[in-house]
Amino acid sequence: MSARSTHKGFASSHAIPPNPTFIDFPRSDGDPSNWPLNTTPHIDSEGHVNYMRQAALDESLSIKWRVEVAAALASKLNMAQGNYALQGWPTGYQMFDHNKGPKDNPRHDAYLIGSTYAKRFRSVPEFIPHALWLLTDPALDRSNCNCKYCNKKPQREITASMNLLPKRGGSAPSAANTPTRTVQPPRLKRQPQQPKERLVRDQEKGSRDKERFRPYVGVRRMPKPVRQPAPKQSMLRERNSDLSCAYGPEVKVRRWFRDGELLWCALNTPIDGPSGPGGDDSIFFWPGLVEETRMKPTPIPKDADMDILDGPSNGHPSSNADSSNGDEEVPWIIRHDLSYKMKLLGISQSLYISDQLVLPYQSVAPSDELIQAIHAVSYEDLDPDPARTFAFNPYSTSSEVTFAKAAAPYGIALQIGANISGYWTPTDDWEFKFSVEYPNSGPPQSVSTFQSLDSVMNSSMAHNANLASSMATPSGSGSHTPSISASLPPLAPTQTIVQTRYQGLWWGAERIWTDELIRLKFSRGQIAPEGNDLINAPAGPSRKAQEYARSMGGQVGGAEGRGVFMRIEGLFVADPPSGRGSKVCHAVGTLYELVDEDWEEELDGREIVVNKGKGKAIENGNSNMDGLLELDGVPSGLSFMNGPSPLKPPPLANPDPAVSIESTTTDVLSHSNIAGASAPTAPPRDANSALSHPVLSAFPLPKAPDGFKFRPILKPGHEIVVDLTWIAGRYYPGLLEHRLLDRHVERALAAGGTQLWALEGLTAGCYNAMDPTKWKPTRTAMVREASHDARVGLEEHWKNKEKERQEAKLLEGTFLPPLPPSGMDSGEGGSGLGESSGAAAPGSTGNGQSFVNGKEERMELGVTEDGMLEEVAMAVD
Repeated sequence: MSARSTHKGFASSHAIPPNPTFIDFPRSDGDPSNWPLNTTPHIDSEGHVNYMRQAALDESLSIKWRVEVAAALASKLNMAQGNYALQGWPTGYQMFDHNKGPKDNPRHDAYLIGSTYAKRFRSVPEFIPHALWLLTDPALDRSNCNCKYCNKKPQREITASMNLLPKRGGSAPSAANTPTRTVQPPRLKRQPQQPKERLVRDQEKGSRDKERFRPYVGVRRMPKPVRQPAPKQSMLRERNSDLSCAYGPEVKVRRWFRDGELLWCALNTPIDGPSGPGGDDSIFFWPGLVEETRMKPTPIPKDADMDILDGPSNGHPSSNADSSNGDEEVPWIIRHDLSYKMKLLGISQSLYISDQLVLPYQSVAPSDELIQAIHAVSYEDLDPDPARTFAFNPYSTSSEVTFAKAAAPYGIALQIGANISGYWTPTDDWEFKFSVEYPNSGPPQSVSTFQSLDSVMNSSMAHNANLASSMATPSGSGSHTPSISASLPPLAPTQTIVQTRYQGLWWGAERIWTDELIRLKFSRGQIAPEGNDLINAPAGPSRKAQEYARSMGGQVGGAEGRGVFMRIEGLFVADPPSGRGSKVCHAVGTLYELVDEDWEEELDGREIVVNKGKGKAIENGNSNMDGLLELDGVPSGLSFMNGPSPLKPPPLANPDPAVSIESTTTDVLSHSNIAGASAPTAPPRDANSALSHPVLSAFPLPKAPDGFKFRPILKPGHEIVVDLTWIAGRYYPGLLEHRLLDRHVERALAAGGTQLWALEGLTAGCYNAMDPTKWKPTRTAMVREASHDARVGLEEHWKNKEKERQEAKLLEGTFLPPLPPSGMDSGEGGSGLGESSGAAAPGSTGNGQSFVNGKEERMELGVTEDGMLEEVAMAVD
């Protein structure tokens, strides 16, 4: 805090003590350029001032600092007893009196300004550690300074550690508080009492005894119980902000995209390709990274056109209009406009773009025609010079923005975006500690000496469930009071396990947080298609859907053909199932399927297998000895976490679009590693487990696609654990209704594509998924490496393509001209080609051989049916 006082306080008497020893600074980190510039008094319209006044060295304010700092320095340096004062300030330093407030009675704050490392010192205790560093460190190594600005510690800790607090001594004893001996008066000899006096005395004594032994009754304020300790880990502010803005029930304008995510930015004017305006080879979107978000309120007159109020189409992700709830007399309505500051890839441009002009990275892919058009641009027209590509601006209205000039920077941007989508990393780790109890006989022994964290947790939960059931009171037995004399069972040994958990995840182009809904790669029909003890069977079609299908003479399917959603409740690191290799990262949460909006549970005629095969293998799913569920076709212990990256999944089996998803179940699941961790009851959440599902921060599920609703498919008290490789990406409600996707939706409807439908879970997530395989610790490292690799790789690619073109052009001149048909003289006739038919090509010997750069090139030629020459083989010696 600054040393605040009135001007009268600054003018109070502070003088140099008699016979002082002056301390001078031999070195300094000061610079006069750091001094403030507002040193001239200026009275504003309200009669206030706000300026810095230089305090002279002999002023009372300066003397106070000089004496107190010098005394502390002498004490720290073990100097002889005496009076000390600073000779002056360190070179480049100056004491300032900050005058702020009414001109007749402003507030005064003292600041010592000039240090290169500290903007200002606000008090004597703040400057003492820095002054000590200036006196004792000849090298001025900042790491040796213990002030709050160099050491980054709170001033309270520094003051306490250096004993800078003023000593508080007790006052000297005075006559008022000096204890004195009280002289007792001499005791008088007791005189014999009369009988009446004795009776009165006995009555008084009896009443006092009765009063002494009366039971006490009183009313007092209820004492407050001891407050439980707060969670050791707090919810990340960025995570809370992103989830609240996307899923909060009271949010008017929803913000779906997060800082650092990769998006497509719609260009104001598309860059036309070689085929002309609006062609498939035109550039409509440019990839970019979100740098920040901005919400701008805009007042709109109430009599304005409602089309202006509505703004752009708001099918995704939110409404831009927000009516004011204030007085009806206010002649305007407030509209909140959300925009993103986008850093365009491949170039140096950053600009604010409306939330209605950006799309998720997975929603758009460059067309084959556009990629071919970029490859067709010659190396001279590409001009991939970094100085030119960095300066390119696709949002410029200049007529110089042509496809040829945009090809190189756009190609670089595409490659950077593709590289970024290949990285992943979990973020914001924290340690979760919990205890597991083993049976009295000791920890469970498995076939192998290795036990994974999952097996330890599940065996512990199974043991606790058996223990709870054995101790439960039998039905109808009434209350059960345990005998005190009965022997208590020995305490079960416990083991404390530390599990590394994470609050978020960078997954390719997207930022994923726990507590949000994501898409998985497999379809609903691939997870317990007949149902079992832990997972419900897929829901069938609703009654209305069945009636409509019968009226149309067709058939309708249920949820088995749609995608699967997962609400992430935790991200953690565990040992691989095999016990060998690097650790693996898992996601745990609840599964949901899409059912018809009017679907009802009791009307679904599908049979659900419940408690079938108990104690033995479960039909359509086997239970292993760790209590985990193994789905059909999933080999036990299979892991994808091998190699230098902690996550290197094999390529997911991509089903043929012509084949139904149900037919590909075995093939896709043969690569999987899914486990459903079961628990007899939902585990209680303590303070430290709040990050997996924060207390009082359970965000509601997002809106389901039109005509559908979400249905949980796991039995109560169960959760599923999956490898991260099964994550397809985020779910964006209402994305297919976005006006920028109208062109793509129409084509998908005409061509029967499934890529777009997977974004809303209408088909399996594997049709539109990210498959990152490279691990980097930070998003910055991902972007930096992606940009470097893209530029180096494309530069080499373009140079090789240009080299091939030059070689092809050079070889064109070495080919022989066409010969006339058989039976025709080489020097006569033939469609005006006779004059050149008999001549040898440049560089040719005329005998079927040619020379390129002095090397002999032999070509074996054959004759086709129409008499033209056909090249059979070529060899260059």
